[in-house]
Amino acid sequence: MKFRPVPICLSLALIACAIGLPISSAYAANVWRAKMSGGFVTLRYGPLDEREKAPFLLSCLNGVGIAVLSVHRDFPAQQTGEAITIDFSAGDKTVPVAGETAAEDGAGIIYGEAGDIAVTPILDVLKTDGPVTMKSGANAIELSPLGRAEPVAEFDKNCALD
Repeated sequence: MKFRPVPICLSLALIACAIGLPISSAYAANVWRAKMSGGFVTLRYGPLDEREKAPFLLSCLNGVGIAVLSVHRDFPAQQTGEAITIDFSAGDKTVPVAGETAAEDGAGIIYGEAGDIAVTPILDVLKTDGPVTMKSGANAIELSPLGRAEPVAEFDKNCALD
């Protein structure tokens, strides 16, 4: 009997899909969460293990009236302190957020950060159905709509800032 590699590969791919093995997903390891602790509220899209850096972290410090956005994506071609724009887009909505690059302590990884920002425009985009794209230059990530609505609503309810 002759060996038929193409049908076997096709069969294996179909079996993998049928049993739910992930073939490729932009957000397989990331989840949405909102947390409150006194006047400190966070909205996080990232790994379950909170010791790992999240690609998206929006923090609301009600007591001092400041909101901070941290985008933990590596910006290797940039130095710390460089101005960046982080664009959030979904459907026909786009919100630019001005920020700058910063360095992680000891790791040498450059990431984006924006302080003293307005949260309402970002939340308006996050409340849109479907995926949201977060982009700064060539650095982009799609933020999953799966499980986003409830944490965004919880953050919006508990963050007293506009």
